Amino acid sequence: MNRNKIMSDISSCNMKDVLEDCLHEVQANAVNIEIPGLSSGFYLLDDLICGFEAGKVYVIGARPAMGRDTFMLSMIRDITLESKAPVMLFSTNHRKSDLIYRLLSIHCGINTTGLQRGWLEELEWDRLDKEAPTLVDAPLYIHDCLNLSINELEDTARQCIKEKGIKIIFIDCLQMIVFDKTDRNPSERIAKVMSALKQLAYETGIPVVVGSMMNRYVDQREGLYGKRPQLADLANSCYIEELADVIMMVYRPEYYQIFQDEEGRDLHGLMEIVVMKNAQRPLGSVFLDYKQETGELRLKEGPVKWASKRVGLKDFKTDNKAVESLIDTFDLKEVMPF
Repeated sequence: MNRNKIMSDISSCNMKDVLEDCLHEVQANAVNIEIPGLSSGFYLLDDLICGFEAGKVYVIGARPAMGRDTFMLSMIRDITLESKAPVMLFSTNHRKSDLIYRLLSIHCGINTTGLQRGWLEELEWDRLDKEAPTLVDAPLYIHDCLNLSINELEDTARQCIKEKGIKIIFIDCLQMIVFDKTDRNPSERIAKVMSALKQLAYETGIPVVVGSMMNRYVDQREGLYGKRPQLADLANSCYIEELADVIMMVYRPEYYQIFQDEEGRDLHGLMEIVVMKNAQRPLGSVFLDYKQETGELRLKEGPVKWASKRVGLKDFKTDNKAVESLIDTFDLKEVMPF
């Protein structure tokens, strides 16, 4: 092929124009106090990941019994009830009825086993009678399928985005999605599924949140920090690490009989959400109080190492020469908040 033809096919851009667009977006965001994406329901987590942003893939990894599904259902509840955003949930592990039982338990603060068996105390019956009706109009659409193929997932998702106005997609288990029934190599299958999910998120502009299994290496490690999850613990981790925009791990030290940290702080009932990849943003952890019998999750307040004060241009003195130069160079005056 002619070299000149190749060069003409390559899109080019003027650095000043692109930088100007970026700075205008930064200034618009400085005026708008809202986070860019959908809120998770936990404001400290939102501060860290900026909510669930359009077109990105979020992976939530955990070992069994860590509470990953509960964490996802808690966020789904908040998105549908507080943000009023329609949610699509694909389940490869649970029936619709099981998920609704757990969602009711979280929402009403009722023991899950007691709810399923109908063994509730009088106060719990009153709470169920009062709180359950608030879920009736929640825009949640559940697709449960044991042998969920990536084609079925994509077709169903696109149809629901068009017909129901879906704003975010949740998938309970990445490793259970079938790409090709003849594909026996799990690593290649995960790579193909992750690529397909990345493409789906990009093309539809919808955030995709997917749960992931983790291998057993963590169970073989010892010590206070040995049980903490690592990126390498994700099943077929290399493909997930490369293609996910954000990776979070769910960790409950109490499960491993770890009840105090090195500073003597109580770890009973604590769930830690560890952000281990964050698309060019800082990493960190968010701590939640977890009631295992009901699935209730509440943000545990406390100092956060990565937190910093947000400062917009309006907070700078107007005699700051660097800011004045920035405004003049990129014609930012019309979007300045002062």
